Amino acid sequence: MNNTTSHLSVTSHVGRDLQQSAALFKHEHLVAWEYVSNGLQYVDPGVAPFVTVTIDQGQRSMKIKDNGKGMNLKDLANYFTMHGENLDALAGQPGRGKFGTGKSAAFGIANKLRLSTVKGGKKSVVELHRSDFAKQTAANKVPIQILESEITTDEPNGTTVEVLEINLKSIDTNTIIREIERHIAHWKNVTVFVGQHKCQYIEPATSYQEEYFSRDTPFVALLGDVSLKLSVAKAPLKKEQQGIAITSNGVLHETTYAGQEKRPFVNYIFGSIDVPTISSDDSPISAFDMSRSGVLNQKNELVRGTMAFIGMSLEKVLQKLEEDDQKRRHNDEVQRLKKEADAIANLINEDFKKWKVQIQNVLAHTVGANDSKPSIVADEEDFNVLAGEGDVASTVTTQEGGPSDIHNSEPHSEPPTPDPDNSAPTFLPDLDGDETSGNRKLDPRKKSRGGGFSVDFRELGDQEHRARYEASERSILVNLEHPQIVAALGVGGVEEAAFRRLAYEVAFAEYAIALSVEMANDSHFIDPQDAITSVRETINRMATLAASLYR
Repeated sequence: MNNTTSHLSVTSHVGRDLQQSAALFKHEHLVAWEYVSNGLQYVDPGVAPFVTVTIDQGQRSMKIKDNGKGMNLKDLANYFTMHGENLDALAGQPGRGKFGTGKSAAFGIANKLRLSTVKGGKKSVVELHRSDFAKQTAANKVPIQILESEITTDEPNGTTVEVLEINLKSIDTNTIIREIERHIAHWKNVTVFVGQHKCQYIEPATSYQEEYFSRDTPFVALLGDVSLKLSVAKAPLKKEQQGIAITSNGVLHETTYAGQEKRPFVNYIFGSIDVPTISSDDSPISAFDMSRSGVLNQKNELVRGTMAFIGMSLEKVLQKLEEDDQKRRHNDEVQRLKKEADAIANLINEDFKKWKVQIQNVLAHTVGANDSKPSIVADEEDFNVLAGEGDVASTVTTQEGGPSDIHNSEPHSEPPTPDPDNSAPTFLPDLDGDETSGNRKLDPRKKSRGGGFSVDFRELGDQEHRARYEASERSILVNLEHPQIVAALGVGGVEEAAFRRLAYEVAFAEYAIALSVEMANDSHFIDPQDAITSVRETINRMATLAASLYR
C-alpha cells in the first residue's frame, strides 16, 4: 500500500479562497453594507450604533467608520481567519456574521483593505493587499501588514474600514444609500450617514394594514409562533420598497412576494416577517449561504413553509384589493374623474403624436437620413414609433387595474446598443419601460398601456407630491389627497372649475418632466440646460392646447 495516500485531508488555497469569497461582492453597495452592518451589530452594551460612510471619487476610496466595540490583535487574528467561528454567535448573540466574509468583501471591487481599530485604549492598524493573494506562499497563508500594534490611545472604541484603490470607474453613492436604507428599516436606534446624507427608512403612506399569525395555521409546527405584517400603500411602491421582508433575529435574508409577483396591485403591498429559526436551522440543506445574495434556498423545508405562509396571506389581501377596485370603478365620483382623466390624456397624447414626428425628423437629420421621404404618419396607429416594431398600437385608456412592477435598472447595467437597421432610431426615449430597444415582444401577462399616456386620479396621501409618473405603465397619477388639490375640489367637486384647471396643470407638468427624464435617460441631452428647456417648451405647448379651460 502506498503510504502517501494513508492520510488524506481536505485543504484550501488561502489566496484563491479569498478571491472566490470576494467575487460575491460585485458592487460597491454590497461592500459598503457588509462593513456598515458590522458597525451596527458589534457594539458595546448601552451604545447606540453610529456609522459614517465617506466616498472619495478622486482617490477611488471608501471609508466606513463606526463606534463599535473595536478589536485587539487576538480579535483581528480571528477576524482574518477564513470562515472562522463568530465569537458573538458562540456567546449566544444572534446576528448576521456566520461565514466570515468581511475580510474578503473589499476585494470584490478594490485592491487594498486597511483596518484601524481601537479597543480598551489600544489601537491597531493593519492592511491586506490583493497582490499578496497570488504569491507562492498564499497557498497556506496571506500576510497581513501590521502598521500599528496596540499602541496606547485616548480614542474611543470603534473601527474604521478603508477600501482603497477601488477598480470601478465611479463609485455609485446613490446605490449605497438605497442599500443601507433598505436594510436599516429592520434595525432599531441606529444612525448611518453617507457623506452628508442621513440614511433613514420612510414608511410609505398606507391605506390599511393586516397581521396574520402562524399559530392560526398548520405552519406553526414548522415556523414557530411568528406573525406576518402586511401593509397596503396608497400609491405604487418604488422598487426598493416592494415586497415582504423575511428576517431572522432582525437580519434581512430576502424580500419576496412568494409567487404572487404578477398579480394586480401586488406592487402596493409591503410587509415583514421575522422567523428566528431560520438563523439557527441546521438542516442538511441550508436555508441560506455565504453569498449575501438576498435569496433564501427554496429547497430548505423551513424556507418553503415561510413562503407558503406568506403566499397564503398575500392571497387574502390581494383578493380584497381586487374587490375594492371593482366597487371603486362603479362609484359615480370615480366615473366623473375618469371622464376628466380621459380628457387630459387625449390632450397629452395629441401633443405626444406631434412631438414624436418633430423629434423623429430632427434625429433623422442628425444621423444623416434623407428627410425627403414621407414623414411618419401621425395618427392613432403610429403611437408606437418610439417603442420599435414589436409593440402593438392600441387606444388610449385610463388605468383601471393595478400597475405592474416599476422598472428600475440594476447598478452599472449597460445602455441598449443602437440598431442601425431599425427604421426608428433606437436612441429615441424608450417610453415603454422595456430593457431593450428595437424589436420587442409584449408580455401577454401585462395589460396594454395603449400607444400613449394614461391619466388617473388616485388617493396617494397628503405627504406625497401632486402627481407621479409610473414609467412601467406610462401612467400619470394625480394625487387627490394633496392639500392644494383638496382645496381646489372645494364644494363643487369634480365639476369645480378651479379643480379642473389645477388637475390639467398638474398632469401637464408631470408629463413634461416624464418626457424629459426619459430623454435624459437615453442621453438625448448634452447640456443639462437642454432638459430644463424641454420641460418649459412642453408645458407651454400643453398650456396652449388647454387654453379653452380658462375662458
